[in-house]
Amino acid sequence: MATKSPKDKIFTKGSGEVATTKQFLIKSIIAASQNAGFHMEKINFTVEPASNIQYGDYASNIAMVLAAIGKKSPHAVAENIITGLETNKRFNAVVKSVKVAGPGFINFSLSPEYLAKQIKNILSAKNNYGRIDIGHKQNVQVEFISANPTGPPTLGNGRGGFLGDALSNVLDFAGYKITREYYVNDAGEQIKKLGWSVIAAGKVSGGDYKIPYPPEELYPGGYVQELAYKLQISKFKPEELNPEAISRTASKMILEDIKRITKKLKIRFDVWFSEKSLHRQGLIKEAYEALQKKHLIEKKEGAQWLRLKENDNINERVLIKSNGEPTYLLPDIAYHWDKFKRRRFDKVIDIVGADHHAHMFTLNRVFASLGLVSSSRKFDFILVQLVRLMENGQEVRMSKRTGTFITLEELVDTVGLDAARFFFLMREPNSHMDFDMTLAREQSDKNPVYYVQYAHARCASILAKASSAGSGQAKQEGIVEGSARNNLLLKLAHPSETQLIKKLIILPELVEDIASKYEVSRLPVYATDVATVFSAFYRDCQVIGEDKDLTLARLALVRATKIVLANTMRLMGIHAPERM
Repeated sequence: MATKSPKDKIFTKGSGEVATTKQFLIKSIIAASQNAGFHMEKINFTVEPASNIQYGDYASNIAMVLAAIGKKSPHAVAENIITGLETNKRFNAVVKSVKVAGPGFINFSLSPEYLAKQIKNILSAKNNYGRIDIGHKQNVQVEFISANPTGPPTLGNGRGGFLGDALSNVLDFAGYKITREYYVNDAGEQIKKLGWSVIAAGKVSGGDYKIPYPPEELYPGGYVQELAYKLQISKFKPEELNPEAISRTASKMILEDIKRITKKLKIRFDVWFSEKSLHRQGLIKEAYEALQKKHLIEKKEGAQWLRLKENDNINERVLIKSNGEPTYLLPDIAYHWDKFKRRRFDKVIDIVGADHHAHMFTLNRVFASLGLVSSSRKFDFILVQLVRLMENGQEVRMSKRTGTFITLEELVDTVGLDAARFFFLMREPNSHMDFDMTLAREQSDKNPVYYVQYAHARCASILAKASSAGSGQAKQEGIVEGSARNNLLLKLAHPSETQLIKKLIILPELVEDIASKYEVSRLPVYATDVATVFSAFYRDCQVIGEDKDLTLARLALVRATKIVLANTMRLMGIHAPERM
């Protein structure tokens, strides 16, 4: 079904709640197609920025889609749609020309008047430019990092952490009510193993105690030795050791350090959800009984198994081991039972490591079988691949097994938080990533985060220079408020000026797309594109010149660019410097 547009707010003043250009075109195309006699239900078509600016600013495949359905000529269909579009006065105020090209694409070129008004929208909305309301305050939970409290955050945790933080920012900007959550696995085998790892690191001698894990299964690394030192394990006699208490204390200490590090990295969480609370609240039992009622449990080999049947393929997983202890699967089902049944989230998004692929598909099938998900209640997950650290073209090897791994905090301390965030967000999460430490540390245009931040600082410098030269803030604000505003902004006719405006007005569309598809990697790409187009404008167009009206118009464009760059960086959680 074609995308529905929100109420048309293209010319709304100052709220920042501006409908995207793409949505306006979609709405106009649907109306014109219906008027031409086409049925638009269940019609999927696209409207995207044109790949070649020679053809226009936006292109749509609607004519080819409808022609294939009706077995007609795409060009004939396109001409019918264009005839309907050209009778729409509001459409004509936005679009200067509309033409058919290639196999039947309809290309749209935006009018100078419309572009001038978009500068006004950006300047009016300021920090809110790019905000849209497709979420309508739906409750969305984003769960990310959720690493076991058995060691410091790793590079993989950082990749998922920065992704979850930026995605939450975008969803909030798109009008959703967001809960950022960290699931603390503070129960189960891994916590017991942590306690015994600390005991082993304490080198307690004598006695008849025995560590119930082989050495290769214990957690290695200096942090374990540090925990043993802080807990003064070596001073205990073997008979005085309480492995359960040591496990609890050690995991709490690690969790406090995780909280410290996430705060340092400006990754915010609203909820730290303890796995132990699932037992205390009776959620494990509640979820288990729900599975029983749906006949999704089978007893076999002394254990209890999850049984799912789909297309005659049997998928079985252990829920409760033969010793009566639950596996990680049952608490995970209970945790999501709480998300959907008790806390009533409209959408749940889990960001997990790629090794959880099969587990997440199993969960999805369980939720469908239990009736937890539906057309109005969604469960999505994002898989994050591994990170390889590179320096001077060589891999920096790290191994959790040998304790020689580089932690996330160490990496951020080395390259800086802004560079770490930007570099982690640049790659799609489902692709393996090489993190180039050498490039991340470089203070030049070769470093993309430096390049973007420098463009913002250059905008600030231009505006500061204009202010001291008497072309300053008060007169710039006059462009927004004064009656001469649009006439002045129409002076922005140089190709480098119009291309910059067209790039700036994509931000609301980008927010909408990322909120729908979770493609957060498009943020750093967009920020780099804006910086590049702004550099071309700065090269081709003298901002402060003898023509005072043109100077004011160009200063308005610089201010608009500064706003868009700052808002984009804020969505990524990156600092927008005033000077560099």
